Parts: sequence; structure tokens; C-alpha cells
Amino acid sequence: MLSGDTIIDGLLAGDAAVNPLGPGASGPAIGNLHDLLRGHGYPWLPDARAPYYTAFASATSRAIFDYRRTHALPPAGHADSPFLRDLISSPAPKGAIGPAYVPLVLDVPFTPIHRFIWLTSLFETGGAFQTLNLNTDGCGLSFGILQWSQKAGQLHRILAACHDNEPAEWQRIMQDDSVLDHAKDPAFDLTVDPWRHRLEALGASLPMQRVQLDVAAATYQAEFDRIHTFAPEISQRAAAFLLDLANQFGAPRVEQHYKDAAKPGIPEPQILKSMQDAFVAIASPRFRPQVEARRQFFRTTPLL
Repeated sequence: MLSGDTIIDGLLAGDAAVNPLGPGASGPAIGNLHDLLRGHGYPWLPDARAPYYTAFASATSRAIFDYRRTHALPPAGHADSPFLRDLISSPAPKGAIGPAYVPLVLDVPFTPIHRFIWLTSLFETGGAFQTLNLNTDGCGLSFGILQWSQKAGQLHRILAACHDNEPAEWQRIMQDDSVLDHAKDPAFDLTVDPWRHRLEALGASLPMQRVQLDVAAATYQAEFDRIHTFAPEISQRAAAFLLDLANQFGAPRVEQHYKDAAKPGIPEPQILKSMQDAFVAIASPRFRPQVEARRQFFRTTPLL
């Protein structure tokens, strides 16, 4: 499957007219390259929240040199056709949702709903499918790109979907079904082994990553449709802003604040800024800087 990025797709196809990605290059292809490299253990490379996400920098060259060294590829500081093919075909220890990874590795079209999920997931896990939160927020274990949590009952839902949709892969990784009962009990400690190790392996599995995408997309599509019942003419930016807020604060609260802010004649940017201020005020004081940065990102990112 093609990614839709003409440079990435051209390099993967071996098109001689497409130059390798190297120093001085910029644009969406560099952002996609950064995403793919971060999945292979280069977390210092920028993700889509960074202003230099789409710029080829010295850190990009260092990551490419190191990847080539560890994968027995000829030394160089640029990404050419053989390099990208190897990057796509080699298992990514920290594979992350993104415009290139989803179609090229998971063989799933990257839809507008996936774009919304991707941007939210950056703030949840940096986009990584196998990330666990080991009860640092008091919500039990949380799993995956949307951090489905044990306390809220979301963990059981995603694990049941994995069990039902990929039974053979489930059995290979989890060995039995006992975790399904444990996930329903907020007091059960899933942050220790063997559960931690197995759940990390579940998140790293490509079939299970497709299940995560399906569950997240169904959740976001339903909420997207619900948002349009009270905000039928909003932009893609506003939709992403509201979807992320609903994921973080709950849909009913978001709907009420939107209705309070969206008075006749008030332009959309002003509505979103008003909602940003309201939700920053709601947040716990120690989390307000993060909440404000997250809301600001959705209001201003060029990716929307």
C-alpha cells in the first residue's frame, strides 16, 4: 500500500527521479522519516508537535548512521531506497501511529479519523502502540495509543477486542484469558510481570496494532458524528480540538462548554480560544501548563 507521500512512495518504488532524503531537505517526507525512525529507538527525533518536525537536521543524520550500522547497511547520512525499504520491513520496537507507518507497515489506509487519533495519541504515548502507563495516574494500568485505562473499564474493552479479533495471536502472546477478568478489577495489579511483559508484547504485535486502530477509529467516528449534532459546520481543526478534549475530559463536559462558547456571531477561532481558557482553568494547577500547551497545539498546528 502507498503512503500518499510522493517522495516516500517514490523512494520505496526505486524511482530514479526521486532524490534521497538528506541534509537540507524539508517537508512532509522528513516528518514521516522521523516518525519511522523514532519507532526504531530514536526518541530524540521530533514528532509532529515540534516546529522542526519536517526539517532534516544533524540529529536525523545521526539516527540514520546508527540505524545503518545496526542493520548492516552501507554507512551514509541520508535515506535512500534500500534504507527506507529496510526501515519499513524491519520490526519497529516502538512502532507508532502516523501517516507513513499505518499504510506502509500495517497495510491500512490512513484516514481523516486516523489523523485525529494520531494527534491525540502524540500527547498520550508519543503515538506508540505498546506504551503502558503503570498506574502513575491512579487509574490502574493504561494501554495503547489512546491509553485505555483499567479503572475506567476501557482496558477490558480493548483487550476483549484483541481476544475476539485475533484469537491465535492472543493465545500466542497472552497464553490464557485470565487477564480479561483482571482488567475488569481496578484493584488488580497488572503493572507487574507476567502481565506487564505480555501486554507490552501485545502492543508490539502488528495484528493487535490493527485492532487498536479499529477500536480507536470506531470510538472517534462515533464521537465525531455526535459532535456534528451540536456543531454541524465546524472545521477539521475544530473537530480535532473537540475530539481531543472529549478524550481527555469527557464528551458531556465538552458539549456543554462548546454550547456556552459558541454564541451567534462568534468566530470559530474565538470559540476554541474560549474553550481552551475554560479547560485550563478546570485542570489541576500542576497540570495546567500541559493542558494549555495541548490545546494551543490543536488550535495552531499546520497539520490541520
